Amino acid sequence: MKNSWSIRSFIFLSLAISILITCVSCDKEPVNERPELPPLESLLMDFSDYSDPPAVTKGTGATYENFTHSYLSVAYWNVASSLTLALPVAAYGYALQQDPVYLGDHSWEWSFEFSLNNLVYKATLTATRISNEEFSAEMFIGLALIPDQAIKWFDGVVRYDHTHALWNLYKEGSVKILEAEWNKDFETEAADLTYTYVEAGQEETGSFITLAYMPQEVYDASYTISLSNNVTNIMWNTSTKEGRVKDPGKFGDIQWHCWDSAVNGLIDMVCG
Repeated sequence: MKNSWSIRSFIFLSLAISILITCVSCDKEPVNERPELPPLESLLMDFSDYSDPPAVTKGTGATYENFTHSYLSVAYWNVASSLTLALPVAAYGYALQQDPVYLGDHSWEWSFEFSLNNLVYKATLTATRISNEEFSAEMFIGLALIPDQAIKWFDGVVRYDHTHALWNLYKEGSVKILEAEWNKDFETEAADLTYTYVEAGQEETGSFITLAYMPQEVYDASYTISLSNNVTNIMWNTSTKEGRVKDPGKFGDIQWHCWDSAVNGLIDMVCG
């Protein structure tokens, strides 16, 4: 009887240990699947080359119409996107400095607090493996004092090799207002980021701006700006700032209109 009890106890103990090992094994982090967040440039468009209007030199007879028009065309999107993206971009920047915690079931979480404009926020970014090529991600942000009232600010799908990301930006946690699509070729360093305004029922729904980098070209950067009634094309050299603009709505033709380098004051010039 005693031996029978001992055998049953041994079998029970062995089964319990087996189950425990199995559970631990199931919850072990698959490190090779751990998502690495793409760089901030996948979400934040660079407007720095058009952050200031040209410094007009009076009395010289020089004109600055071409660069000024480009500056104003870009400024519209700069202001609009800044209002939409300030908080989620700040949160994403902090997430890039954090290490994720494995939640199980091929999901990871970045959770942290950060400050912006004298307010403290709590952000939670969760990423989940979709396949060997892609993972999904979503970010919830709320005031740190009331974290249970956090709302979703963006979600998206990212390639593990960081050659593509598609982000969706929301207001009020559910109204999709902006898509940000990013592509990167790590061999040539060519890249592009497109913001598309997608809020339903608005006059400019479907409008977009694309920033592209082409390192092999003389004009190695460009914007394509599409509004409901016009398309503006801007190209420039990121080193000299010399560039050109094409805008039928503004100039009444489909020709390029050029400006000189920053050293020469960004003044209008005849296209070469």
